[in-house]
Amino acid sequence: MANDYLQQVNKQETNSLLVSLRMFATNNNVPIITEEGLRFIHQMIQLKQIKRVLEIGTAIGYSALSMAINNDVSIVTIERDEAMIERAKNNFAQSDVSHKITLIEGDALEVDEQSIEPVDLIFIDAAKAQSMKFFNKYKAILRPGGLIITDNLLFHGLIEKDDLSKNLSGLVRKIDDFNHFVVEQEDFDTAIYELGDGMSLSIKKGGII
Repeated sequence: MANDYLQQVNKQETNSLLVSLRMFATNNNVPIITEEGLRFIHQMIQLKQIKRVLEIGTAIGYSALSMAINNDVSIVTIERDEAMIERAKNNFAQSDVSHKITLIEGDALEVDEQSIEPVDLIFIDAAKAQSMKFFNKYKAILRPGGLIITDNLLFHGLIEKDDLSKNLSGLVRKIDDFNHFVVEQEDFDTAIYELGDGMSLSIKKGGII
């Protein structure tokens, strides 16, 4: 398989904290971004010289820590799950980059987005059914030329299947609705890529960072 080959060829994460967090996520069924997707984000940060990131969906803090450790960025990350918040706080405290990360505790749909300073990148990795609402709510604080990256758009390949349970089919329909919505936004240049579990890259028109 091509993916297996690329896993062998591409550089693997060596930071001990990040390696341990990925192992924890695997062993405890915590959904986190794939290594492939994370490499893509790192390269976008470097290519666009991004300095401020908003992450929607902290979970255990893996992706926020990876961005902070590997790049010269500051990060605001939002999480509503109390158990995840406590674990993320503990994980941030184990690093030497915690000063670069601000954790907002609460529902991202209820947070006052105007209280967050403008950002260069928004990474949406939270409730899949709410991606459209997150996109619409936070795009105003994205600088012209900035990026919105949304994860989990192929939903483990289920986006192409028809024989799904009622609950799954409803979620898949919402993901499919978002996929069509995001590529049709006239103020963004968007494409969806088969990276990880499917990622969209949306570039806000009107300027450069």
